Amino acid sequence: KRRERRGEEEALPDSRHDPAAAKGSSSTMAANPPLVPMAPISSNPTRKSRLRGRVGKKAPGRLDPLAGPGTPGGGAEAPPGAYAEADRRRLCEEILADGYVQSFVDFFYLTHRPDPNAEPTPMLDGGAGREIEVPPEEMLYVRDNLTQAENARRQGDTSTVYGAYSNLAQHFQKVKDPKTGVYFYEKCLEISRLTGDKRGEMAANNDLGLIYQGMNDVNSAIKFHERHLELATDGEVPSEENVAAKELIKVYKKVAGTKEGANDHEEAVRYYQKCLEAARLAQEKRSEGMACYRLGRAYIMMEEPLRAISFLEDYEAICKELRDLEGEGQACAAIASAYQMLTNDEKAVEYLDKCLSIASETENLMAQGEANCALGVIHNKRGQYDKAVDCFERNFEIARSTVSGGHGDTSLVDISRVYLGMAKGNAILNQYLHVINHDIKALLVWKTRGTLHAADGLGGGSK
Repeated sequence: KRRERRGEEEALPDSRHDPAAAKGSSSTMAANPPLVPMAPISSNPTRKSRLRGRVGKKAPGRLDPLAGPGTPGGGAEAPPGAYAEADRRRLCEEILADGYVQSFVDFFYLTHRPDPNAEPTPMLDGGAGREIEVPPEEMLYVRDNLTQAENARRQGDTSTVYGAYSNLAQHFQKVKDPKTGVYFYEKCLEISRLTGDKRGEMAANNDLGLIYQGMNDVNSAIKFHERHLELATDGEVPSEENVAAKELIKVYKKVAGTKEGANDHEEAVRYYQKCLEAARLAQEKRSEGMACYRLGRAYIMMEEPLRAISFLEDYEAICKELRDLEGEGQACAAIASAYQMLTNDEKAVEYLDKCLSIASETENLMAQGEANCALGVIHNKRGQYDKAVDCFERNFEIARSTVSGGHGDTSLVDISRVYLGMAKGNAILNQYLHVINHDIKALLVWKTRGTLHAADGLGGGSK
């Protein structure tokens, strides 16, 4: 039996191919050394690191950030935006690894937000639009300011925090993303309020008002500019009062113009009144005059001519002070309209004559035509038909010149022609009535020859 077992052992495979043969004698192992590769001796732990080997085992299509443009996996074969994606991911990891958690959250959002300048795509992300592509240098700028702000906040350095957020807000304004700019300006406002920094609070309110103006959100802009003015007034800072008042002039004027266009004259008057107060506070004479003129026009539309005249006379005085002839002419024309509503034709003619004189001096054809037309209406109403015809003839000639020069519509000529025809008809109306009632012979002559000659000399060859 021993011999049989020995024979079976000799028939077994070589120990190099059978792990069980490793349990044989030391002489056998020396004669046949194992060929299994040995791991190198290392002091590192035996657990496999999640980061080790990441470059060597990249997924299909993953860009190797260490590869050059001409190397396999380098930029020459990478899909568009692959480098930016690698930079974005690397920066996110670095920010988080450095312990800036809030900066990581803000950075991740800012580099993954929808593109504010792209058209919404209904089939993509519920119509949110494509994701923004942030250049690497912009990523670095955003990262630096975010981490600087977070680090300064931890150290209690609020002025640095304010400055970093203000830098970011201005940057996003420049890249045409005002909504993100608002987010950072609101952070500035929050910091200034918490620290009692009145100067910073005034600056933040001013910046928010300006950015909302750019977004055409005038109601929000008014809220922040009014708060800016309130803080400046309470703190007795005239320079800031002036800045806030000048911006309020713009937004009040815009709202008032919108209300006036919608025929909401009461609301228009309210905002023009605010505009006037802001202009006086800012010591802006031209804006003050504009507000007075618009208030006067609005009161005329509301059929309150007496109140209109008060503001329009202020406008006339300001225009004289500024030597603004065209503005003075506008004031005279508007005052004349107010006096016409009061049926004070003498005053109306006086101001229209002044308007016509100024328009001739400034060579303003449109103003000349309007003044002649208004004078013609008054003379026609007063029965001064010859004067009315003269005024309407000048208006007609000016209308023809304006339209031929390409500065008006042909309807202007048609209206002028109608006014002139009515005035001429009124000029000979009394003559016709006299002939019909008292001069049958002249009527028969007119019927046979087409020419009217009144027997008592009231005619004059009119057809």
